[in-house]
Amino acid sequence: MSIAIAGLSHETQTSLPEKTDLAAFTEDAVRGEVMLRQHQSEPNSAVGCAASVFMNAGIDVVPLVYAAGGVGPTVEDEVYDYFAAEICTGLEEMASSPTGVLLVLHGAMVTESRDDPELDLLRDVRNAVGEAVPIMVTLDLHGNLSPEMLEYATAVFGYHSSPHVDVGGTGERAARAMLQVIKGEVHLTTAMQKPGLIVPSLYSATTQWPAREIQRRVREWCRRAGVIDVSFFYGFAWSDVPQLGASAVAVTDGDRGLAEEIVDDLAGLAWSYREPLTRQPDLYSVSEGVERALDLARRADRPIILLDHADRMQDTTFVLRELLDQGARGAAHPLLYDPEAAAACQRAGAGTEVEVAAGSSSSDRAGGPVHLRGTVLWVGEIEYVGGGPMTAGRAITHGPAAIVDVDGIWVQLVSRRTSLIDTDPIERYGWRVNDFDIIVTKSKTHFRAVYEEVGEEIIVVDAPEYSPADLTRQEYRKAPGDLYPLCRRE
Repeated sequence: MSIAIAGLSHETQTSLPEKTDLAAFTEDAVRGEVMLRQHQSEPNSAVGCAASVFMNAGIDVVPLVYAAGGVGPTVEDEVYDYFAAEICTGLEEMASSPTGVLLVLHGAMVTESRDDPELDLLRDVRNAVGEAVPIMVTLDLHGNLSPEMLEYATAVFGYHSSPHVDVGGTGERAARAMLQVIKGEVHLTTAMQKPGLIVPSLYSATTQWPAREIQRRVREWCRRAGVIDVSFFYGFAWSDVPQLGASAVAVTDGDRGLAEEIVDDLAGLAWSYREPLTRQPDLYSVSEGVERALDLARRADRPIILLDHADRMQDTTFVLRELLDQGARGAAHPLLYDPEAAAACQRAGAGTEVEVAAGSSSSDRAGGPVHLRGTVLWVGEIEYVGGGPMTAGRAITHGPAAIVDVDGIWVQLVSRRTSLIDTDPIERYGWRVNDFDIIVTKSKTHFRAVYEEVGEEIIVVDAPEYSPADLTRQEYRKAPGDLYPLCRRE
């Protein structure tokens, strides 16, 4: 017996003006034994953890390809064509027909001509392996799911946590269900229901109410006899697609009625929380949030965490400019994406005075470049193995980087886009998080796995960027018109 594993992942912000090209995926794509070795060294990898379950059961694993393009604008069609062909060809060229297929996808990928490439890939894979082969799919908790996925996937499994500290666990859940199917122990039935709701990522943190209560209900259902798995997907609000919105999914051992009961219950629960899942009062404007952070920092024992949630591309400048304007000292602004500014600092060298314009390369809504004049504290490029709960075991680099002291603000300029979700981007460079009174993150929920403990308080600012908390400010053309809160039906 053999199980084929493949992965393709991207979280697509369709309103961004550029395109995500093939190079964004091929740069870090892995295949074959390299793919297996790399992912099995990461405790939070769906590929690696699923592979371990299969191998411990004495089943051969055939790793085809895993390619992730991160977060960014609409993906070029070439990406889908390239990797769908590679995956399907790999399946067809296996020495014997696969006993099963595990696909590690995201759920919110969009290409130029494909609103739902995950659905298209499932269809292509099903055509390649035939109707009898079980196909298990793992998806991000922020996936926008089409009900038609269930026509091609045997079962769908979503993360239970945001921060996504259970990616590896999701792979294990899918793999265990695969083994049960292969052994003939269960006959899976899967149901899905969409409650007609869009949730901004900011409010999908499962450490916070009300998402915490939804996930508690998910866990309760998972303990029910006859239930194989249950997932609740909050969707990705900034993909303008027909399948936009939250989804409840239940997998049972042949019990259609139970599966429908579960998704009805979860959809109803989510609908009852529609107000706090889409609007909450603890948002500040940029100026108000910075002012409050400065005030709290004067008497705090630990750093104040300043969350700029609306920046998905790590390059907007609203918060940094406001920190400068309000005369902040002892603040850290990690991981500001600007390869050109980082290169200019590297040419100048550590210890020199520099003037650079930084940030705001992703769109005309990113705040415009901010003028930085200061002392270069550090230049170089480091590689390290992640130590945070989401990144443990993962090889990480931020590319050529520089750290500049700008009037008492620690600004880190990097050449690869990533958000601050653990302490590594600060401490691997020789500083400590407690060196700072204020730390800025542009993560949405993932930072909470670490910074809920690091920080004295979290201040959320709603900057005028391209991922607003108020979704009625977002322009949609393809999304269903009756989704809440776009249509405030009661």
